[in-house]
Amino acid sequence: MYRSQHMNPVLALAGNPNTGKTTLFNALTGARAKVANYAGVTVEKRTGTLRLSDDCELKVVDLPGCYSMTARSPDEEIAHLVLTGHYEPEPPDITVVVVDATNMSRNLYFATQIIEYERPVIVALNMMDEVKRLGISIDVEGLSKAMGCPVIPLVARESQGVEQLKNAIREVLNNPHSTDVWTLPEDDAKIVAQAQSLLKEHALPSSQGSALWYLCSDLTTQETVVPALAAKLKELKSQPPNRLDDDLPFHRRVIRQRYVHVDQWVDNYTQQVQSVETRTERIDKILTHPTWGMLIFVLTMFVLFQAVFTWCLPLIDGVEALMGILAEWVSKHLPEGVVSELIVDGVITGIGNILVFLPQILLLFLGISVLEDSGYMARAAVLVDSLMRKVGLHGKAFVPLLSSFACAIPGVMAARTISNRRDRLVTILIAPLMSCSARLPVYTLVIGAVFVGSTPILGIFSLGGLVITGMYFLGLFAALAMARLFKSTILKAPTPPFLMELPNYKMPSAKKVALEVLGRGKVFIVQTGTIILALSIILWALMAYPRHEFTAEQEAAQMSKFTQTMTVEKAEDAFQKYVSGQRLYHSVAGQMGRFIEPVIAPLGFDWKIGIGLIGSFAAREVLVSTLGQVYGIGSDVTEKALQKSLLADIDPATGKPRFTPLVGLSLMVFFVLAMQCLSTVAIVRRETASWRWPIFMIVYMNALAWLAAFATYKVGLMFGMS
Repeated sequence: MYRSQHMNPVLALAGNPNTGKTTLFNALTGARAKVANYAGVTVEKRTGTLRLSDDCELKVVDLPGCYSMTARSPDEEIAHLVLTGHYEPEPPDITVVVVDATNMSRNLYFATQIIEYERPVIVALNMMDEVKRLGISIDVEGLSKAMGCPVIPLVARESQGVEQLKNAIREVLNNPHSTDVWTLPEDDAKIVAQAQSLLKEHALPSSQGSALWYLCSDLTTQETVVPALAAKLKELKSQPPNRLDDDLPFHRRVIRQRYVHVDQWVDNYTQQVQSVETRTERIDKILTHPTWGMLIFVLTMFVLFQAVFTWCLPLIDGVEALMGILAEWVSKHLPEGVVSELIVDGVITGIGNILVFLPQILLLFLGISVLEDSGYMARAAVLVDSLMRKVGLHGKAFVPLLSSFACAIPGVMAARTISNRRDRLVTILIAPLMSCSARLPVYTLVIGAVFVGSTPILGIFSLGGLVITGMYFLGLFAALAMARLFKSTILKAPTPPFLMELPNYKMPSAKKVALEVLGRGKVFIVQTGTIILALSIILWALMAYPRHEFTAEQEAAQMSKFTQTMTVEKAEDAFQKYVSGQRLYHSVAGQMGRFIEPVIAPLGFDWKIGIGLIGSFAAREVLVSTLGQVYGIGSDVTEKALQKSLLADIDPATGKPRFTPLVGLSLMVFFVLAMQCLSTVAIVRRETASWRWPIFMIVYMNALAWLAAFATYKVGLMFGMS
């Protein structure tokens, strides 16, 4: 049996997007996939194991979906590097190209590019059930002979033909060979041959596929190409053809010639037996209609948004309740002290900060996976593309931004559907500006304290309702404005033409959707959760140390004050809350709050709010519980009690309340724009594979928040607002 030099043979799965490649991967590997990122990039690496027999296992690598091999996206570059052995000891032993049999021309175009890498190839004709339904006949045997490689018909989602594919893999492993399926005109073929010689001289992969990769790519983006080689390759592809009637550039001539061969195969080996209006065409008359299509899209997104934002609340409450029960149980069974506080307030709280987002993430990706697998998401992106392009965003950015109204974490994760790196980065950087559900407790706290009871506007609109609506629109406006700014400056690039295949509609595969959702959840818990847990423990330490201890005389004196005005039981509870507040005051976090007071004072904030801002870095909603501790009320306080405490806080220097409607408005504006969620920071770190962009996001968002809150406070003072 043929073996490569590495321990197990490697099989690569390649194909266009929406060809069922991942479904076939699951069928071959039994869904036992490992998910990671390729080194230095955010493109996902999905690997699994295919067992052909007791003594033969193959490592299966699911390559990113690509439309071509011309280095126009990170996905295409990763596919090229895998096929040339950059990430493995050597190139894959076999590449299975998954072809959508209902769209032969474009899919076979990609297959010819893979064959040019001069490694054994098997073509898997997927969706043969759709081919039959559409009245198309394919001469599989004739196509196989023409292409010079095995061609296996199958229906991946029903596992039809998978055993035939495995048999073909065994045969190719035993008798490996590559093929040469098409030829360029003589003068262009000579250019390719010369390029191959140059690549050999520089110890680079020199297959025809590699040569065409470099000749048809922007050489300035290829790190492996030294300037001298780049100059020679550029000179080569600039040579005019000998044909006087052909003035196309080299890469256009290659595309044309490739399609000549592909179209011949399609004409010779496929036949339309009967012409019928497809189900997809009938549905698209409604779903892609400029009016009805947009209305249906808005309704669909509203339902998804409601699901993530509202329907998850019982699950989130359940997670919080379970973590509360766990914390209470641990507190009872561990002796009081540092270890108990570390486990309860640090570790368990950190785990809770991870798991509390899980219902939203799972439900969001359930919705996205169903919409994508059904074929609808491609239509949705097309519908909103014209609107998004006005601010320089890709059509696919809409869903991540919409998701971020519920939580920025699934929104940031959803941005990976955008293939262009710069568009993906812009979307990630602005997604946290959307008013997520974590900001809502802050809005309701402030509005309930200083805006409830105001005279309704026009007699029907409550001031509180208008204020909270304004906060949501402020976040949306800021996101779109920053997108335009980023696309014009640090991430400057022309908005790429939006080309997207509209796949046929189909019933989503329950197995595929479940595996996708569970995989996303696992990635979040394992890879992001460790960062969140570590940062939660650090934040706990800042709020717990140094320990401020009371003498027996101080405790007795303070307890005596409480017992003079309340029952013993209430006095004990008030005393414990007082102790918590004093310890927080003297902690590192408390000192930091007083340290940053000169910076936040121009916004109308004092050191107490400063501690809340520091505490809210873990999660925005932590502001409420942190202020409860600061005001000596406790973290289990009711919202109304805290609102009363805020309003009762008098500035001794002026004799006036510290927390006014203007301070509340300034605080809300700050929270709309500030980056105060370590969970989001952690997920951005994972998605960008660098600390550079999370740090940049923290700096720009907090600077923007400070400036906006400063302007709000100063303008309010100018107009006599209190």
